[in-house]
Amino acid sequence: MSFTATQNRWDTFLTKIEDRFHEVLSKTEAALPLLFEATDFETTTFHNAWQGIYTQASDLISKIDSTWFDKVEETFLDTHLDDDSVQFIKERNKGFQLQHDLDQELKSYEVRVFSEAAKKLLATVKETLSKDFSCTQCQAKLPVKNNFFRSYYSTCDYCQTVNTFEPGTKARNIEHFAINALGEEAALEHYLKYEQLKFQNYLKDRDVFGKDELVNQYRKYIEAFLKKRVEIIPDYQDRYEKDLTAKMSLIINYS
Repeated sequence: MSFTATQNRWDTFLTKIEDRFHEVLSKTEAALPLLFEATDFETTTFHNAWQGIYTQASDLISKIDSTWFDKVEETFLDTHLDDDSVQFIKERNKGFQLQHDLDQELKSYEVRVFSEAAKKLLATVKETLSKDFSCTQCQAKLPVKNNFFRSYYSTCDYCQTVNTFEPGTKARNIEHFAINALGEEAALEHYLKYEQLKFQNYLKDRDVFGKDELVNQYRKYIEAFLKKRVEIIPDYQDRYEKDLTAKMSLIINYS
């Protein structure tokens, strides 16, 4: 098979992968929010539904790499290219670039889907809690704070009675889901940048960006995530440095 014919088949394959990838994700735009509401914002069901979608999308992305090494690479070499030629490297990198782009898009999509679900969940739970939170003395309605995951005292403006707000089991149970989703949203820009730097090293097959630069970029991601968590639940400030050290130790040890 000629170089041109092989190139055309490779381009067609990559286009089909990209189109199928977007088709898989587009089906979730309306389906996941509807499922979330239909299950009364049951987070385990939401996670499981997303995992199925994520697996489909990830499998499509992985086909780029496997198809190149199993079939396409050898076919290009049979056209009298060698693995150091400019044409060969260009065709190889074409697939690697698409794989990276789709990985980045999948991550961005996942963060958006979960953060939108978290915001909807928080608004709904806050509305429900607000209906029940009244002064124990005069029965006046009391406002519920945005940070309603912890117990707190609230003084009634009418009779000055000090009331205790208790979030309840449901509010406490959604804490992990909400703060992780919103933390990832706040830190997404830094995560994508970190992955971009890693990809450039992989693509060039050398350290275009050194370990220190990679670690510093990853630190920006972790810091943004943890700071958002503290913003939502101030109690997490007490463990900020400990969590930062723990999360950074993984990247420092394996970069």
